[in-house]
Amino acid sequence: MDSVPVSPVTDQTTDTPSTELVSLAGGAQPVQDVNSRANLAMALAALALALIGQFYFKNLKSILDGFVFFGAAMILFVILANSRERSAAADQQAAGWWERIFARLRSEPIRVALIVLSFVLVFTAFRLLKTQPPPKSYWDVFYVWVAGIACFIAAFVHRPRVDLLAWWRIYRWELLGVIVLTATAAALRLVELGRVPNIVSGDEGRIGLLALSALNGEINNMMATTFGHSTLYLFIIAALMKLSDIGPYGLRLTSALAGALTVPALYVLTRHMFNVRTAFVAAALLTVSHLHLHFSRIVVAGGIQDALFATIAFYFLLTGLEKRSTLRLVLSALVMGSHVYIYMGARLVILLIPVYILALLLVEPKTVKENALNLVAFAVMLAILIVPMGVWALDHPADFMARANQVGVFQSGWIASEAVKLNQTQQHIFLNLLLQAFLTVNFYPATGFYNSSLPMLDFLSGAIFMLGIAYSLYHVFDRRHLLLQGWFWSGVVVGGALVVLPAIAAYRILIVFPAVCVFVGLGLDRLIEFALPSRTALNRLLKVGLTLAFIAVVSVTNVRAYFTDYGPSCSYEDWGTRFASYMGESLGKAGPAHKAYLFGYPRIWYGIHPSVDYLSGRIPITDIKEPLKAPTSLLKAGESGIFFFTPEREKELTFIQQAHPGGQVRRIYDCKQLMLTIYQVGRTGS
Repeated sequence: MDSVPVSPVTDQTTDTPSTELVSLAGGAQPVQDVNSRANLAMALAALALALIGQFYFKNLKSILDGFVFFGAAMILFVILANSRERSAAADQQAAGWWERIFARLRSEPIRVALIVLSFVLVFTAFRLLKTQPPPKSYWDVFYVWVAGIACFIAAFVHRPRVDLLAWWRIYRWELLGVIVLTATAAALRLVELGRVPNIVSGDEGRIGLLALSALNGEINNMMATTFGHSTLYLFIIAALMKLSDIGPYGLRLTSALAGALTVPALYVLTRHMFNVRTAFVAAALLTVSHLHLHFSRIVVAGGIQDALFATIAFYFLLTGLEKRSTLRLVLSALVMGSHVYIYMGARLVILLIPVYILALLLVEPKTVKENALNLVAFAVMLAILIVPMGVWALDHPADFMARANQVGVFQSGWIASEAVKLNQTQQHIFLNLLLQAFLTVNFYPATGFYNSSLPMLDFLSGAIFMLGIAYSLYHVFDRRHLLLQGWFWSGVVVGGALVVLPAIAAYRILIVFPAVCVFVGLGLDRLIEFALPSRTALNRLLKVGLTLAFIAVVSVTNVRAYFTDYGPSCSYEDWGTRFASYMGESLGKAGPAHKAYLFGYPRIWYGIHPSVDYLSGRIPITDIKEPLKAPTSLLKAGESGIFFFTPEREKELTFIQQAHPGGQVRRIYDCKQLMLTIYQVGRTGS
């Protein structure tokens, strides 16, 4: 596991532009007459596009849409004319850049046809989305849109030439190590998934209800947003619930799988950026991290998915730029665009890209210039992906920006009112928020949706993190470190400092946690290399030993902190949320044949915790607000009922027993404290 020294890198790949889109602007190439089949295909495509345009003119009376297809047909026809009417000698002498582009386009008719077909399909999906009234089902629009995406990707796919046997000989031990880490990560996230944490929070309940609505067809648009989540994400949750169960395990399965898959994704990215040791340390820390474990085992905000999508997108972005690969950049855009249909972190990633490219243009102009047309393909792919969500955002801006408007320090007006209240400038308050957001990594406890006594990182990792981020800042003009720093600080600013109370909301910057793990791995790697620079056998053994010792310490610390200390502590969410979860679960087991009554007012009442409806299957509960002072009959003869009492109102159980004798009493304790008392009359199952 000897490391490779980390220093500002230069291109280790060839500087010669690949035979992909970047070569469109290359030097003059000899132009050969295309074969008859290619000419026939282009002629038929031009005719088909023209006929579609005429169809829009005649049948749909849409001039604008008709011109879109006519324009595509005309461009394709001009390319065909240029191919047939200009001689090879004339093409050789052509001075204009557009002649070279025409030559390149007509030499690859299949690629051109796929790109044109992609635009046609995506445009058709756009027009279907704008149809009034909205369709009863959006699946046809979805399939047309996905077909358009597939055509654009297929235009740049080429068969890789990989010697798998040679690759296996070189990387087999690394691969086995990654498999072990991934299997460990999956086990830590999937075992007892529905029982640890042992209650379902209000946000989990709301997401569960929305997923059930998607499963039942009540939500039919998978290209929209609701409650801060994209609805396609709800369809994915619903699909996994259908395959497993509709209870807490099935609800949380998407988070657990995303959390486990982030481990190999982070290893691959970090291995490409730096070296084996840094990659193993970063991936191992992510595997056992108490913070990542917790949010992989619940469904609240989409930070776990944000971390996965960002890691994969940045890998394809970085390798695409380095290898001058159109396909890799298109895949990066595919991941970023797909991320839009999961959670809000995608917006952060998309906003970061132009900033990163502009910064890279200053420090490595050659890399950007040689990828100019590849970046155009990246932008087109991203635009294709976000068309449906863009339509939704324009038509429903309040829904699209709902969460940002609620928690944004500027959008909600929080920072202005806070400045008046504290008699401080908004700039001063913002800098304090920025500091708080940064310190959530290794100072402030991760409170929001967790109530942990620890910050994001354990003690040892928190110390090494500071060394790693310092080293990375020292090399910030290296494209790898520039991306890493942009990833981290954009999340800290946008997901932390620009939202209310960042010190308690580590979950809002989960998107940067893989970068945090990389900083830890980098800090340890550099520390070991600087302390043991020689490559003697003893030093190599010491390096391996120190690396394994670090991984062992953080593993024991984090796993014990979560499963031994936190898991049984009843710390997840407040009393009311825990009460509601126990009540909803008990009501669900009793079944819809029971009439349900809650004796909890004014401490708690039905309707404020969505988890009750999710766990019970939407069985309604009647609140008994006024205390009973005598036996009171609430059930008709032969009816089954279930009564829930808070500890403060348990004395009223006697009156219910007198009115409805013969029932069963059950008490539920939460960490040895009485949580609720249940009295059930009639049948014991649904």
